[in-house]
Amino acid sequence: MNLNDLANLGQIIGALAVVISLIYVAMQIRQNTNAIRSAAAQVVHEHFASWYHLLANDAELSQIAVNGLRDYFSLSETEKARFIAMFMAFLSYSQNAFLKWREKMLEPPLWMGWELLIMNLVSSPGGKTFSKDRGYMFGDEFRQYVENDLMKRTPHPDAKPMGAFSIGPRAE
Repeated sequence: MNLNDLANLGQIIGALAVVISLIYVAMQIRQNTNAIRSAAAQVVHEHFASWYHLLANDAELSQIAVNGLRDYFSLSETEKARFIAMFMAFLSYSQNAFLKWREKMLEPPLWMGWELLIMNLVSSPGGKTFSKDRGYMFGDEFRQYVENDLMKRTPHPDAKPMGAFSIGPRAE
């Protein structure tokens, strides 16, 4: 074997090392992407869980939520302020989940559950009124998705915002 053959062998070994390194980097990127997706899903779930805990731990706020979703205009000034704070938090979390889903950071089955919840709440009479009054405070893409898609869908026959009253068409 002469020097030229050794040089060629060295180039082949070097090329194989580069390919192996690229495969390793690709695997690391994939693992990192999966970890980021998992973390994004966890954050979305924690936001919604904290919102539910807020309502579960405050019977008065829960009643305000139900009353506001049923009839936004029936709320007193103080109740309306609490309802707005509660629903703004919910829609802020919803917008975050929507953006994560659009960025492919939430798997479609995970998003579907939150999407149905959002649809149930914004399709309620009070949710529609709230969206008209405060929808401008959210990003265009999310607001248009809510107004032009979710609010125009026919709710499931068993849809009940906060489990309190039916908004879906009833099958007789």
